[in-house]
Amino acid sequence: MNWQDRDYADDPMGNLGRPGGDWGGLRPRFDNPMSWSIMLGRVSGITVRIHIAFLIYIVVEFARGMTADKGAGPAMDVPVVGIFLGALFLVVLLHEFGHCIACRYAHGQANEILMWPLGGLAYCAPPHHWRAHFVTVAGGPLVNVLILSLTIPLLGVLTGAWWGVALPNPFAPASGLNEVAGSWPLLILYALNFVTLVLLLFNLLPIFPLDGGRLLQSLLWKSMGYSRSMQVSVYAGYIGAILLGMVGLIWGHILLVLIAAMGGITCYMTLKQVKFTDDFMGYESDASYELFSGNEQDDDEPRVSRRERREERKRARDASEAEQDAAAMEEILEKISEHGMESLDARERRILERVTERKRQSE
Repeated sequence: MNWQDRDYADDPMGNLGRPGGDWGGLRPRFDNPMSWSIMLGRVSGITVRIHIAFLIYIVVEFARGMTADKGAGPAMDVPVVGIFLGALFLVVLLHEFGHCIACRYAHGQANEILMWPLGGLAYCAPPHHWRAHFVTVAGGPLVNVLILSLTIPLLGVLTGAWWGVALPNPFAPASGLNEVAGSWPLLILYALNFVTLVLLLFNLLPIFPLDGGRLLQSLLWKSMGYSRSMQVSVYAGYIGAILLGMVGLIWGHILLVLIAAMGGITCYMTLKQVKFTDDFMGYESDASYELFSGNEQDDDEPRVSRRERREERKRARDASEAEQDAAAMEEILEKISEHGMESLDARERRILERVTERKRQSE
């Protein structure tokens, strides 16, 4: 799952700017649930953490396996639960590493992964360009596709059961267990195949910020621009979340309802971020977003100092302000010609003063 592939333009407060991602260097604090995690290790400069909620989820699943009716089938056995949980952890971890590797391939930054019950969160900051974002997002599902390209034909050949085992019912993990019961290697292969397929289908739902929503946004970005593509993708995410929630309610899958609710909330928060950046900060164009994002330049371009980047951002703000003032001046001049200078309010007077001062400096 890819709830996290944000560049700095999505974070106007600059919280993503510190090394280590959203959670790097944070001590566990009661008021910050994202900090409730334990470090597992570090691979190629990427820190892997596991959230406390994931550990609780594992304990709960094992408890359900121990207390369940043993006559209900092999899916209720503790060893089988352990195999599925192990497959879930492995596939999610590989999926998130796929995002990180793809982000670095696109000349971005990726240095942290957080494992939690609904999947993983990878800190990725690709360059502010639609192609870099598309590559970063596609890296995760591509890992799932590669795994399935091995597990599906292998399961089909070994069991002779394609539908229901090699291609399992994503809503019924126990449906194919009878075909692999009695063979631990086949059971492990079945669990790996099932989990990989379910996570792939889930992540490709067009609900922002799942991978499907992110891929849609990056493709729309090319023709619509960053801000507009974000808004369209978020609105599409609202529709997807509503439909997913309805399916969950009709079929009695509470997890789908929870995922739909989380997707809807994330869409709402993302839309507020985009509108805040556009309306209040004045960064509407891709060029302005790129300056504001603070992303590093490509390796083949000369490095610039912080002071130069600040000056570039200031020039972008000044240019945006000048463009807005110029648009407002037409109404102000018309108002003066009809009602005189006394009719201007405080805001219009400030705009008039700024435009006059710019003309003086340019002469």
